[in-house]
Amino acid sequence: QTTMMEHDPPDIKRRRISAADGSPQDVSCLSDLPSGILAHAASFLAAPSKALFAVALDGNSAASTNERSSAIVGNQSSILDFGEIEKKLAMKLKDDDIEKVLLCIDAVNKVKKLKLT
Repeated sequence: QTTMMEHDPPDIKRRRISAADGSPQDVSCLSDLPSGILAHAASFLAAPSKALFAVALDGNSAASTNERSSAIVGNQSSILDFGEIEKKLAMKLKDDDIEKVLLCIDAVNKVKKLKLT
C-alpha cells in the first residue's frame, strides 16, 4: 500500500534586487522593479501597450513624462496606432486613459500620426 506524504508549500519570500547604487531593494509589487527590467518586459509589447503599461505603473504621475515611463515607452515611432491593442481592452479605454497615454509619451513632440481605430 502506497502512502502519500503531504509537503508544506515552500516559504514565499520577497526577492531582493540590487538598486543602481548596489544597495538591496525590496520588491513587493511590480512597480518596485527597476526601470531596466520593466523596459525589457515592455519591449515585447506594441507601442500603445507600452504606454498603457507605463501609465498603469505610475498612475496619475504618468500624466507627465518621467524617467521610468520614458524607459518603458522608449523611442516612440512617429505613428501611434491604438488598433494594435486587443479589442477587449480597446473597448474599455476612455478619453481620460488615452489622454494619459498621449501625455506619458509626449505625443505632441513625438507622434506624427495618431490612429484610434
